[in-house]
Amino acid sequence: MRLILDEMHAAVIAETLRDDGHDVVAVTEMPDLRGISDENLLEYGAVAERAVVTENIGDFVAIARRWVAAETPHAGLILTNPTRFNRASLAYPGVVIVALRDLLETSPITGDSWFWWL
Repeated sequence: MRLILDEMHAAVIAETLRDDGHDVVAVTEMPDLRGISDENLLEYGAVAERAVVTENIGDFVAIARRWVAAETPHAGLILTNPTRFNRASLAYPGVVIVALRDLLETSPITGDSWFWWL
């Protein structure tokens, strides 16, 4: 599974997961994607075959549901709970790294247009 982290998530998450051998990039590492709309990020993920990791649950779920209704596939959404993965916490970004590493190494996910809640 390949991932792209939405810009609210720290680039160090992608860097650490890449060091572990996973194919993960962050919007904050890609100047051309900074400030991209949510819909365009989901489209980028679909074209690049990268699931989007975001805590922007409301917007992305609404967009993804529209896409599914229109039979437009996306590469998947990993939704991070902002309470569990509080970016102001000293545990961040370590808790996100651990959760994503576990998902990447044990993922039962196949196909497209799926949602996964962390």
